[in-house]
Amino acid sequence: MRGSEVKGAVAFVIFLALTVLFLLGFLLFAVVLIVVGLLVFLGFYVYIRLKLWWISRYPPKELERPEDYF
Repeated sequence: MRGSEVKGAVAFVIFLALTVLFLLGFLLFAVVLIVVGLLVFLGFYVYIRLKLWWISRYPPKELERPEDYF
């Protein structure tokens, strides 16, 4: 192999490594966004379920007389 062929092979390997890292970076970013979105969705779901359970377990007090407001 001549010097120019070695330089070309090294440049190709470096370019290939950078391309793989670039693509894996985007894939990792996408996976992180999906996981964060799922955690936010599950958090809201659990919050709403607990709130509905709390209201059914401890219904609001019916205010009938003026004394109930103090």
